[in-house]
Amino acid sequence: MRPQQELKELGFDGSTSAFSKAFLAKRSATKAQWDEKVETFKKWGWSDEQILETFKKHPFCMLVSPRKINAIMDFWVYHLGLDSLDLARAPRILQCSLEKRIIPRASVVQFLISKGLRQKDAGVYTPFVVSEKLFVEKFVKGFEEHSSDLIKLYEEKLNLADGRNGIQLV
Repeated sequence: MRPQQELKELGFDGSTSAFSKAFLAKRSATKAQWDEKVETFKKWGWSDEQILETFKKHPFCMLVSPRKINAIMDFWVYHLGLDSLDLARAPRILQCSLEKRIIPRASVVQFLISKGLRQKDAGVYTPFVVSEKLFVEKFVKGFEEHSSDLIKLYEEKLNLADGRNGIQLV
């Protein structure tokens, strides 16, 4: 079956940008690669329906390699203690860099939780999907009495990810 027809049968409207994105995602993978990604999501407890709904919401989630899916899921579930299905609700996170975005931001969020400045389940996705500028303003500099510790922590994690010293947020 042609990708256009398959996408229409899945409920995509051929006149939308979502259709174009889904078409690109479908065309970028062989059937075997696509199936491997589906199996990777299933390994993390996602149903066929959840995978399809996630694909409809954010087609580019299927451009992510199984290796990256596993790495992000592993960090999300085992290091953050969150549910893998959270990522079905915010699939853009799957396209983020684990080292350059998810880990540094998670470190800040965990610091805030440990100090009682943020509830563990408060806006699980927001810190990972907002712009860099908004993240720094709201989550790093937004807590004045802890901002120097947060800036230091965040810069440290970013520098580790970049393999260099010297990113400065101040």
